[in-house]
Amino acid sequence: MEMEPLQEAASVLYVLGAAIAGGFTVLGLLRFRNQRTAEQMKQSLAKHQDYFTYLSIQMDDHDALQPPPGPLTGMELRAVQSKLLEWIETIHGRHRDKLTALCRDIGLVEAERKRLSSPWHWVRVEAAHLLGVMRAAECTETLLALLERETAESTAFVIGRAAAKCAQKPEELHKLIALLAKQHPQARQLIADIISSSSVDAVPVYHEMLDTESDETLLLLALTGLSGSNRPSSVTSLERLISSDAKEVRVRAAKLLLNDPHLLLPGRVSELLAHPDWEIRAAAAKAIGAHQLLFDMEPLKASLTDEQWWVRYNSAQSLARLGLEGFKALCETAHAAPSESLLDATWDAIHEKMDQAIAAAAEEVRHIPFLNEMSHMYRTIFQQNYTSLQNEFSPHRFVERGAG
Repeated sequence: MEMEPLQEAASVLYVLGAAIAGGFTVLGLLRFRNQRTAEQMKQSLAKHQDYFTYLSIQMDDHDALQPPPGPLTGMELRAVQSKLLEWIETIHGRHRDKLTALCRDIGLVEAERKRLSSPWHWVRVEAAHLLGVMRAAECTETLLALLERETAESTAFVIGRAAAKCAQKPEELHKLIALLAKQHPQARQLIADIISSSSVDAVPVYHEMLDTESDETLLLLALTGLSGSNRPSSVTSLERLISSDAKEVRVRAAKLLLNDPHLLLPGRVSELLAHPDWEIRAAAAKAIGAHQLLFDMEPLKASLTDEQWWVRYNSAQSLARLGLEGFKALCETAHAAPSESLLDATWDAIHEKMDQAIAAAAEEVRHIPFLNEMSHMYRTIFQQNYTSLQNEFSPHRFVERGAG
């Protein structure tokens, strides 16, 4: 009876030992198989090196690329496919089109299309990825249908990128955007990046969405996509969206409008400086300096005492970018203000601008006249010479000394 616990423990140890040994055996077999596959792939690539040389030579020719000579084994076909896909991902234009046509001619597209019907999820995802690399336009609808059934977050983006690469029509891109936005509404930046991988121009699609869509997620996605474009947006659409009930839509539309000075009507930036949303006021203040809008200097000076720190900071930084007139406005505001509690950003900009001018003059003689003008302006307004923050601690010591 006393031996029974020991026998049970020994049995458990035997089972665990057998399981561990079996696990190591499986790992060894997998490693051997992977090594063997890698060696076979290497041999197949070496065997068809002459064919790859032919492809690189004939790439500039107007004739279609010919398939590899003779029948190919499964491993040889995989080797040829790996080389073709590697090239497709690194080149563009008609050279890539010739390679994708070759993939179609030797049956690679059809083989991966069949794998989309596999019962195994990972097989379907891999097939979708490879079809995307091959720009298989005929598989776009199938990929969109597969994406519609997809639930796993990471693999949905893989399938979505494949569909974007395969898409050839604006309506296909619009459907893809709608699917991804519905499944992952918070991944707007990633979705915009996926859409940018398409050969279809997404800008007109985004413009149409701004004009026709009312869904907040789709509007935000379109605004996100357009923020990376250097082409002008529709002023009418953006102005309408600035009045949207959704705050994030208002802010993004205003920022997009302010990014392009050609879209700004006279006085519009000044109006946005008084907008109820502080994010829009901050964006308007930043735009004045970025676009050198000197005619908006007066309302910008008023924004130096805004209740929101970002508005004050952007206003001060913009004035600092507007040359001597902007620097003068900073100094006059700091000197005349009855309270210093809201002028932290103003003083920071003054010190930063003066220290930059001192450093530039120390490096090159040609900057000395500009420093002299700034120093004279500072001395005239504050009735004292400028002292760098590196020498004294208090950011407001100049006003105190001037008053004394």
